[in-house]
Amino acid sequence: MKKQLTTSMILLCILTVLTGCAGAPSPTDPAPLTEVTMQFFWTHSNLFAGFYAASENGYYAEEGLSVKFAEAGVDADYLSPVVNGAAQFGDAGADDLILARSSGKPLVALATIYRRNPSAFVALEDSGITRPEDFVGKTIRIVPQTAAHLHAMMKKVGISQDQYSEVSLPSDLDLFASGQADVWNIYTNNFGVVLQRAGYKLNFIYPDDYGVHFYADTIFTNEELLETNPDLVLRFVRASLKGWTWAVENPTEAGLLIQKYKLNADPELEIAKMLASLPLINTGEDFIGWMKPEVWAGMEQTMRDQGILTAPLDITQIYTLQFLEEIYGK
Repeated sequence: MKKQLTTSMILLCILTVLTGCAGAPSPTDPAPLTEVTMQFFWTHSNLFAGFYAASENGYYAEEGLSVKFAEAGVDADYLSPVVNGAAQFGDAGADDLILARSSGKPLVALATIYRRNPSAFVALEDSGITRPEDFVGKTIRIVPQTAAHLHAMMKKVGISQDQYSEVSLPSDLDLFASGQADVWNIYTNNFGVVLQRAGYKLNFIYPDDYGVHFYADTIFTNEELLETNPDLVLRFVRASLKGWTWAVENPTEAGLLIQKYKLNADPELEIAKMLASLPLINTGEDFIGWMKPEVWAGMEQTMRDQGILTAPLDITQIYTLQFLEEIYGK
């Protein structure tokens, strides 16, 4: 009887241990991922290929993150979600962030993806228009968001706004062919690709070549997250830059990856746009995502010269190199 009781107690202990083990998490179980939202300034496109790569290649998961991408559209307010915390990170033009900061929005730039701005001016190859001085007496199609680039560039070469005409037209092949404008302000990695694929031979005039430097797509967050959870910010930036590095090294695969996010995407067109983006992202100086204080200061000065920026602003508060330096080293 005593032997039977002992056996029963042993079995009960074993059962208790097994039951306890079944209810306890395994030391090899992965920790739950932290969910964050990335707010885009536009609908899904090649402009965000590196972020897609970071997600699809598992770089965000490696950093303990699960990232949701939020689209924006025409006239959408893509800054407020990051300001109010609905999204933890965003992507916007550096000039947008400067204006937002000057109006009291506590946004901070973390890394710039498009370090060379895709905004440029094109004319037909046989037009004889090859430099800003050739714009005199001509009609220039402008993109409202980048009109300051034109005005600053022309000012650099000593040409006033009354020496040329401006017109606003949509990006349309038929309108380009109509000759309503002699020079078109386009994005080289978007409508510029479309024009070239349509067979047009073009002369490109870049504001960058005339001392007008505007960072384009820039990763940003809000000050509160920056101060309360810098580790989360570091992990997001590190994974995102890893995704962009992969996209630069694998542009064909990155172009094809866009199909998963953009319905009815033309694979060949997306690859061509990705290839056109490479020199804008990987400029051959520093690292992908790197930012220079002198470029930020130059943007502020250009915007003040154009009357776009009038409010007081400490430009050094609009960006931080903290995470880039931690990722790449000083």
